[in-house]
Amino acid sequence: MKEILKVLVVACFLFSSCISNEVKNITGIYKGEFPCGDCAGIDNKMTLNADSTFVLEKMYKGKGNDSIFKETGKYTVKEGKLFLELKQSPFKYEIRNNYIELLDIDGHKIESELNYKLIKQE
Repeated sequence: MKEILKVLVVACFLFSSCISNEVKNITGIYKGEFPCGDCAGIDNKMTLNADSTFVLEKMYKGKGNDSIFKETGKYTVKEGKLFLELKQSPFKYEIRNNYIELLDIDGHKIESELNYKLIKQE
């Protein structure tokens, strides 16, 4: 019985340290291309800063003069999800090891063959 208890304590400790590392390692630059209904794709570059601020840069490829649209604001992390506080509606992303993935408005995975991931840059 004591051995089982020891194993459970160690497992809980390891699990909790993985969760805390996930939040600590969220800062950095993420890049990826999202699908676009009326252009060749949307290039995204997101910078997540240690002070809980972000810069999101989007370029709609093949539309207009390839201008970069920039949004800034604050982000929060809850239950493994990243929330960007924006004027319109908040974007939600699931936090993974080396990438974040855009979620739908309800915070669920987007069921699609298309890419909704931003890859962390080294």
